Parts: sequence; structure tokens; C-alpha cells
Amino acid sequence: MSTRYPLNFTGKGSEYFKIWIVNIALSLITLGIYSAWAKVRTNRWFYGHTILDHQAFVYLATPMQILKGRLIAAAFFIAYVITSEILPLVGMGILLLILALSPWIIVRSLRFNALQSSYRGIRFGFVGSVSGAAKAFLLWPFVSLITLGLALPYAAYVQVKYLASNYTYGSVQCLYEGQSKPFWKLYIWVFALVALPLGLMMLGFFGLMASSAFEKGARASLLLVMIVLLYTLVPIAMAIIKTRVANLFYNHTQMGEARFHSTQRAREMLWIYFSNLFLVMVTLGLFTPFASVRIARYKALHLEVIAPDLESYSAKIQSDVGALGSEMSDFFDMDVGVG
Repeated sequence: MSTRYPLNFTGKGSEYFKIWIVNIALSLITLGIYSAWAKVRTNRWFYGHTILDHQAFVYLATPMQILKGRLIAAAFFIAYVITSEILPLVGMGILLLILALSPWIIVRSLRFNALQSSYRGIRFGFVGSVSGAAKAFLLWPFVSLITLGLALPYAAYVQVKYLASNYTYGSVQCLYEGQSKPFWKLYIWVFALVALPLGLMMLGFFGLMASSAFEKGARASLLLVMIVLLYTLVPIAMAIIKTRVANLFYNHTQMGEARFHSTQRAREMLWIYFSNLFLVMVTLGLFTPFASVRIARYKALHLEVIAPDLESYSAKIQSDVGALGSEMSDFFDMDVGVG
């Protein structure tokens, strides 16, 4: 007999605001050194307020682990910025080196972040290989590029399958049972809903631009409509993809006898994103911590674990991993998480 265990986020924006504002102040005063402590404080607060079956998650990383990885990642980043200005060929070489190392960086980042997360005293883990990461995050995105996006749905499927099937909790490894068909349906639907109307309008716009009978004022008006449409449709497309992929990730992943049920909806996430953006703008950034809490609360509210017993998992001792991969991933924007 399985029981549904809903996730719950108990943090309040006013509480996180105090942590957030102190983190910013101390990071500025220490020229960024305190940012490692800020990251740990932030993660521990969010983990500590994420509750499952009356038990909170725990973030285990220490500031020194983060700082060491961050300093090395920063050295790579500074070397790239300086050499790209002075010696462009050397800068290009560093960029290619980082690209070649990106599968290793991704795996180390995923492994570090998983190992520093625990629930009921049992750590999570990640056992994915570098070769698997290379296929998921280099090979298939490249195939998508050369096929003008035609392989993008399958690339998304391969990435989700790689992530979901390589997470562990104690001695239990996840199993991903999803197929690629829902990803094709998702991307075709998004293309029809967003990209196709935008493309047709662009063709019409360029056709009218070439017409001598089309007045300049009307051209400017149509261009403005195009820009507004672009900045409206792209966030809609991203929200649809992000929420549906998150649901596909969780709803087809099994961890031993435990299953997940995710019910994120694009229109709800869009409302949160747009209202957050508006409130951050009108408060000159001061609403930022409240915005983060709203997103965390929504994601927790729409995720639950279905299992006979959450205490039946055994711990597995795993070797520790340095934070370099995680910080390199942050510095060079290699975000491979699922919402």
C-alpha cells in the first residue's frame, strides 16, 4: 500500500530577505570572498525549509569547499577574459579547452551537489559517466544544431534520461522509464504555438519592408508589434518547455519503490515569472528574495513522493567530491538542472 507524501516549503520571504541582504553586503565588503559562505547559508536555508514527511532536507557542503572550487573557476574565467583581449588565439584555446572539459565539469558538478544533499541522514549521489554526459550535452546538442533544431526533442529526452537514471539515494539508484515520444509532441506543439506564428509574421514583415508602397511609419509600427510578440512568445515557449520537461522528468522516474508525481503548469509558472519580474523592477531589486521563495514554494507544492515507506532505504558510503566542477559550471553557465 503506497502513501502520498507531498513536498512542502515552509520558508517565508521576509526571513530569506534578511539572509539575502546580509549576503550581498558581506560579499561586497569582502570583494566576493564571502560569496562562498553566502551560497552555503542560502542553500541550507532553502533545504532546511523543504519538508517531506515532517523531515527537512539538509545541505552539507562547507564554505571552504565552495571557496576553493570558486577560486580555481575564477582563475580560469579571468585567464579567458584577459587572453581573449590580448591574445585572441590563446583565449580561443582556453574556451575550447573548457568546452572539451564541459562533460567532466557537468558530472563533477552534479556529483558534488548530490553528495552535499541528504534526507533522513542519507546522502544523495550521482553515478553518471563523463562519456554519457558528453553524448547528452555535447553530441546531441551538436546534432540539433546541424539539423536546424530537428533533433532537439530527442536531445532533450537523452538529457533527461541521463540525469534521472543516474541519481542515487543511499544504495538505491533511480530508474527512468520515460520514452522519447512525449518530447517530440511537446516540441512540435511549442513550435506550432509559438515559432510558427512568429515565423509567418517575420516573413510578412520582410515582404512588406521590400514594398515601396509600405510607409515608414507603418513599418516602424509593425516592427514594434514584432518585438512585443517576440518578448511575449519566447517566455511562453520557455515556460511550457520547462514545466512539461520537469513533469516528464519526475513522473517517469522511480527510486526503488518510490515514485514521483509532478503537476507543474505553464500558465501558473508564467504568472509567477512575470509578476516576479514586475515586482523586482518596481522595488529596484528588493523583491528578489521574495521571488525566489515564491518559485520554491510553487515547485514544492506541485511535487509529491508516492512510496510505501520513506524509511526503508539503506545508506551507502560514497567518496567525497570537490566543488570545482560545481563552481566551473556556475562560472561558465553550464546549467543542466531540471526544474
